[in-house]
Amino acid sequence: MKKILTTSIAAMMLVLAVPAESTAQTVTQPYIDINATVEREVTPNELYLLITINEKDYKGKKTLEEMQEAMIGALKANRIDIPECLTINYMGSEISYKTFSKSMKPKTQATYMLKLNDATIMQNVITSLEERQISDIELVRTKYTGEKELKTEMGIEAMQTAKAEAQVLAGAIGQEVGKAISISYWMNNGESQPRLYKSQARSRTEDALAENSVIEPVISIGKNTYRFTVNVRFELK
Repeated sequence: MKKILTTSIAAMMLVLAVPAESTAQTVTQPYIDINATVEREVTPNELYLLITINEKDYKGKKTLEEMQEAMIGALKANRIDIPECLTINYMGSEISYKTFSKSMKPKTQATYMLKLNDATIMQNVITSLEERQISDIELVRTKYTGEKELKTEMGIEAMQTAKAEAQVLAGAIGQEVGKAISISYWMNNGESQPRLYKSQARSRTEDALAENSVIEPVISIGKNTYRFTVNVRFELK
């Protein structure tokens, strides 16, 4: 009985020793962690303008219908596909009045969303609208439609950058980079606060030749910035 008991205890010790040895090997596996970030600035190719027409802005001199026709005329002059690009957000009338006042003030307005694909076209459209006394225009959203392809491209570049950096650092101590043990990544969506910039774009020569001339402001938009970051753990050999 004593011999059998001794053998059983020894077997248990051997079984317990195996996981400990395996865990030690995992912990002592040499590795290197690398972070790599790739950044891109892209020009949005979908621009959304909110156009508001309000009768009160014209002090009764022009009706809502007249200003709508003026807006349509401005878009047609710039060859905008109106059914495709223009949608109405709101149209309605409200009656407001003050206490102890018999006069009622109607408020009739309409808001439209206009989708454009180019900053130059947007410049021309805004100029045409302002010429028709429609100036309540806001850039409310910008979008880059090639986002999916851009993410793939940036992910590949970030991984290649991470591996190249790991190889340089490992080579400095006489080691080589093996396979990737783990990979994690994250990316911002690239959306930024829509912005319109107006600047007087002319050279010094133009200033000298046309001191008293009116220079049309140049309207531009801010770019969307994308950042793709990877964290990769490589084996060291």
